[in-house]
Amino acid sequence: MTAFAQEDENTTSKYKAAIGFGLEMNMNSPENFAGGLLLNFDYNLPVPVFSFAVGANVTVSHNFKGITVLEISGMFRWYITGMGEGWFAQANVGYNYSGIEGAPLSVIAEARGGIRLPMGNFYIEPYGRLGYPVVWGAGIVGGIRLPMSRDKILRIEDELQTNEELVIGTEPLTGEALAENIIAIFIEHGLLDTSVEVTDAGIMISLLNIQFAADSSVLRESERWKIQEIANVLRRIPDVRVQVSGHAAQAGTAANTLRLSRERAENIASFLVVLEAVKPENITTVGYGATRPIASNNTPEGMAANRRIEITILEN
Repeated sequence: MTAFAQEDENTTSKYKAAIGFGLEMNMNSPENFAGGLLLNFDYNLPVPVFSFAVGANVTVSHNFKGITVLEISGMFRWYITGMGEGWFAQANVGYNYSGIEGAPLSVIAEARGGIRLPMGNFYIEPYGRLGYPVVWGAGIVGGIRLPMSRDKILRIEDELQTNEELVIGTEPLTGEALAENIIAIFIEHGLLDTSVEVTDAGIMISLLNIQFAADSSVLRESERWKIQEIANVLRRIPDVRVQVSGHAAQAGTAANTLRLSRERAENIASFLVVLEAVKPENITTVGYGATRPIASNNTPEGMAANRRIEITILEN
């Protein structure tokens, strides 16, 4: 079985907050229709899954009788179908100022519902609301999502995984069952361009187009999180034994590509040991140079695919 970790409809990126601006139609009094501008801010709560958020909403609306209403409220949101995106239900409490001379502040109490549609680091969000004193409203918000730092994501995931093995229970999974669990974790955590294959030797994880410094075994800083994600998986497999294989694209001499592939495999293996994912005595390395291509070396895409690291979880 070979499967690639590819993003699906349940894949979510980790975002800590979002800010957006929008337009709304509402009834800012029981008798009057109004148009409004709004500002939204929300922050995802750092719980095991990012299904909840808190934030603030500011809306200024002006109705056809010349009355301007300012609303400032805090909100609590529950994402029903996703982590920081998808369908949501929301409660708002705050204050309403009507702009009418002598009118006191009034309390806002309302319910909202809608859907956040992600577009990479951006989003659009149609919604509706019912409550007091604004009877109803409907609008759309567009904004930007602020990503959490990768180190923060990994720290949270480490905490979640501390007391559990790889969805294993009391008996470790093997073969295709283990591979399917690994694929699911990679998809959830956004580790794409990765294949997981059951081989005679064990479960082989192929990191395609892994980026090193040019003609060097030094892993690029932007790629380190991928190895950390794999380390998180390996830590949860009891007494795991691993072989790291390095492969290179056909560029330069055979001796140079062989050396480079071997040194890159050794570097990845050392990183896994430093991350305490594998015991030093349980990890081996090998470099194959450009002798085992999986694509043509005549195109940039093919060379990128051949430039890979394979991490095999060996059968005990």
